[in-house]
Parts: sequence; C-alpha cells; structure tokens
Amino acid sequence: MLDQSISSVDTRCVRPMGLTPSGTSARILVHDDPYSDRIRCDHPEITDGAALGHALIETADKCTRGRVVVLASADIEPGLSDVGFSREGLLPGFYGGKKACTVMGYYRDDDRGQLARPERVHQVRELVEQKGARRVAPEVRTRRAKPIDAPRVAKLIGETFAEYPTPSEDPRYVARAIASGTPFRVVERNGDVVACASADLVREAKTAELTDCATKPAYRGQGLMQSLLADLMDDLRELKYPTAFTLARATIPGVNLAFSHLGFGLRGCMPRSCRIGRGLEDMNIWSRSLKPQRAFWNKITKAARKRRGVSPLTSRMRM
Repeated sequence: MLDQSISSVDTRCVRPMGLTPSGTSARILVHDDPYSDRIRCDHPEITDGAALGHALIETADKCTRGRVVVLASADIEPGLSDVGFSREGLLPGFYGGKKACTVMGYYRDDDRGQLARPERVHQVRELVEQKGARRVAPEVRTRRAKPIDAPRVAKLIGETFAEYPTPSEDPRYVARAIASGTPFRVVERNGDVVACASADLVREAKTAELTDCATKPAYRGQGLMQSLLADLMDDLRELKYPTAFTLARATIPGVNLAFSHLGFGLRGCMPRSCRIGRGLEDMNIWSRSLKPQRAFWNKITKAARKRRGVSPLTSRMRM
C-alpha cells in the first residue's frame, strides 16, 4: 500500500512516501526522485526482502520511474534477488562497523542497468589500479566551515556542477546543514574558498557519505581534495564513526584517485544512477574503515592534525 501524503517536495522534487509491503507490518520510507528518474529506498527496517522488492517495483510502475535503488542490510539481499534486483555493490561494516550494506538495483528501463559510458568507466578503473597506491597527502591546511561560509561554499559547488542531485548550490541549504552538525571543510586562498567537501552523516548507521567535493579548476591536481577528505575522516573519528563511504562519478579520474589514495576500497558501480551535469551518471561505490591501520595511518593522522587550522566544532547532534 502506498501513502503519498507524507511531507513536502524539496527543490530537487524528491517526494518522500510511506510504504507498507504486502504481508508485513513494516512501515518503509521511500523517495520518488523524478530528477534522476528513480525510486530510492535507504536502510529499510524489514526482514522480508522479497516483499520489499515487490512493493518497490509496484511503486516504480505507478510513478513510471526507470530504476529502483536500495541500500539495505545484506541480510535481505537474497529476497531482493529473487524478485529481479541485482547487486551493484557491497559495503562491509556499513552499519555501526559490523553489518554489511548491500546496494541493489532494479531496472524498469533496460538501459538503466547498463553503464552510460563503459569505455570511460573502464579507463578510470584501470588508472586507479595503476596509480591507486596509498600515499600521504601534501601539507594543505583545511578548516571546518561555519554557517557564515555557506554562500562561498554554495557558490563553488554551483560553479563546479551545472546540475546536482541535492540543492548544495543554495546557501540556505548549506548553512542549515552546517548548523545541524554536518561537517564541511574548506581550503582558502587569499580569502577565497577554492575547495570544499562534506561528510553527510547517516546517524542511524554511524557512517557518513563524503560528498560535495569541489575544487576550482586552477587549484586542481595539488592535493587539496585529498587533504579535505583526510581531515573529514579525522572529524568522523572524533564522532566515533567507524566507517565512511562515497559515491563518485565513475568517469572522473581525480576524485576516484583521491579516495583510492586514502585507502578506500572500490565496492561496485551503480549504472546510470543519478543526474549530475549532462545526464545520468555511472557512480562508483567506495568505502573504508576509519580505524587506524598500521604506521601509515599514524603518519596520515599526524599530517592531517598539523594541517588543520581550526579544531573540529563540537557537534550538537541528536543521536
């Protein structure tokens, strides 16, 4: 049963809806995303994967969406597979550092199960495999952003991405996120924000998505993003988050190399997943544990702490 009465529509027209799969008492929140032509379901509390899959397919049919994406406990993957879902990735230790998260896709439109730019995706993957060895980031100072920084952060994101699946080019949206405890970090040059990134907290799972990665063209290739990401991971460690993940455009070498250099593992790829820029993008899935690993990460942490211009802000979150 589908309940379309929940909440309102945001600036990207993502519509939250309540869903009760047949034969269960579970109440599931799903999102109708016409911007990216998909139905998305994140971390449903349900044990019957087949019932959930049938309900999501029915919802996609009613909303005429091209694909469905589910991020859920790996325990329900068999049931989802039985009704036609395919695994796109698997993130170990996603839930509290213990249980794995499976990324599953269902394709009403057959082409949504195929890579949009397969040759480019494979080229980037080969490049990562060749140059993906871990290395210490250069000495680049980053700092935690404050709500007053929101206009400059939003401007940079808006200049970097012609289209984006969240309204991160809106200063009000960015200011609210920072004020709510979402870690944003920036690199400044001569008073100008030239690079930024954030850690979107998934509080119920105690993990975070590293996102909003943007660098002005003149400053690319200088290790700024790697430094931002390293310091954001340090912020997450202070919040006692055991893992982090990201969804990176699979055709862009720089961002994939940055995550590889920081010890993230490539966990899969989501074909034609979401709209960024000029159409539907293939998205690589990366994740890693945030527990210190060997002397290398002691060196990384020491370098990160030396770079940081401002201590992490105390987060006023409701856990």
